[in-house]
Amino acid sequence: MNIPDPVLQPGGRDVRAADQIVSHLLERMVEASQDNVDTLVGAIQRVARELSSLSFNYNGHIIRAGIHSPELQALDRQLDEASTVLSRTLFDLQQRLLGDVHALRPLLRIFQVADLEDDRPAVVRLRERLDAYCAALEREYHGISETLAALSFRLALMGNNIEIAACRAGGEDVSTPVDLFCVMANQLRSLADRLRNTTGDLRIFQQSQNGYAESLRVALASSSTSAAA
Repeated sequence: MNIPDPVLQPGGRDVRAADQIVSHLLERMVEASQDNVDTLVGAIQRVARELSSLSFNYNGHIIRAGIHSPELQALDRQLDEASTVLSRTLFDLQQRLLGDVHALRPLLRIFQVADLEDDRPAVVRLRERLDAYCAALEREYHGISETLAALSFRLALMGNNIEIAACRAGGEDVSTPVDLFCVMANQLRSLADRLRNTTGDLRIFQQSQNGYAESLRVALASSSTSAAA
């Protein structure tokens, strides 16, 4: 049974207005997290699938081309490693975004439902959870963004190195296989660009959530001041 929190029942027009602002900002934070579960995760999933496919087929291209190149073999291992890292990072991001949604949704009802295990005012509890959320946001999303940015640079570099290694290993009699490696190199550079753009979107999301959180703190301070008055 939902029991209204008696400590924070609206006592005037200013309090109600501040509470409406708080509710709106919380709703925007939840919506942003939910939207990015679909958009950010979807974008990285597509890159991860294409990279996994490219990595899987790469060694077969080397064998069919009849090219014996230590450089190309080393790049095969690097491709496989990059694919593994991206898949693991994708999982971390998906868990983080879903965790955001689950962490933020209960805050929408914090003013309407009493916490029987915590009798502190709802404003205090909300501010505490908001601070914890922002700390996790900064720590975890920063790490994920840095990993994605490093992977983006790494994929572009591998694309260049595959092209160079194939041209060194190939000759006139294997021009078609060399062209195929150049196509793969271009695919890698394209994946790097897409991953770079998605990393930028993730950083924008992080900044917007921090902006909402700061606005929430201001609204909460306003609500407390109005209630005291």
